[in-house]
Amino acid sequence: IRGVATSILRNEGVRGLYKGVASPIVTTGFMNAVLFFSYESAASYVRRKNQNQTGDNNAQLTLQQVAFCGLVSGIPSSCINSPTELVKCKAQVCVESKGYIYEEWVIFTDMLKKNGITGRYGPLRGLGITLLRDVPSYGLYFYVYESFVRTSNRNGYDGNIVTLFAGGFAGTAAWGSIYPIDVVKTRWQTASVGQYKNLFQCIHSIYTNEGIAAFSKGFGATMLKAWPQNAVIFFTYELLMSSVFAT
Repeated sequence: IRGVATSILRNEGVRGLYKGVASPIVTTGFMNAVLFFSYESAASYVRRKNQNQTGDNNAQLTLQQVAFCGLVSGIPSSCINSPTELVKCKAQVCVESKGYIYEEWVIFTDMLKKNGITGRYGPLRGLGITLLRDVPSYGLYFYVYESFVRTSNRNGYDGNIVTLFAGGFAGTAAWGSIYPIDVVKTRWQTASVGQYKNLFQCIHSIYTNEGIAAFSKGFGATMLKAWPQNAVIFFTYELLMSSVFAT
């Protein structure tokens, strides 16, 4: 990681470290809003089903039901993540890019002009594999979070520190479980026109040319990001939820 960072700073300057930052900044808030709204909507549906079957209005979702709601929330979230990450990745690997924010808008509009929305190399390229990545990972994400919180509460621990640790564990578990898929998704999305005929060829090419270790490239950096990022996400989520219900 240090070697890559040093190379970027030497060749592209500090701005090179921020290539692709605009698209996530613009969409991250919206994506998380959709993620948690979808999760809560699915959870509300499951609670109603439980109430109809048991008559208990205060029944807690089982962890399996929590995971199911997480799986459901991954579907709409993928539709935001896929084009956002496509633009981000293209900006990051583009040698000509200088790291200016407007360049990401140019990348997006250029894809639309040349390929349309649904074209093979349009903004939805990689949506299928993003769904394959996000749906199971968000199921695990909410499962790990809720499991950690419940276990901590049973042992007499609660409060913000539990939320932060639970969110951190959930983020690292979710990313760790699907990281090889993310590597393939990134290669597929940033491939030049005609480089791969399909995903299977992409996977075979990575393995043949770089070995099994290629599917874990960047894992350490992702884990370093996942823990604090998701700790803060869940902390903010719980804070907002408690504020809403308090009023």
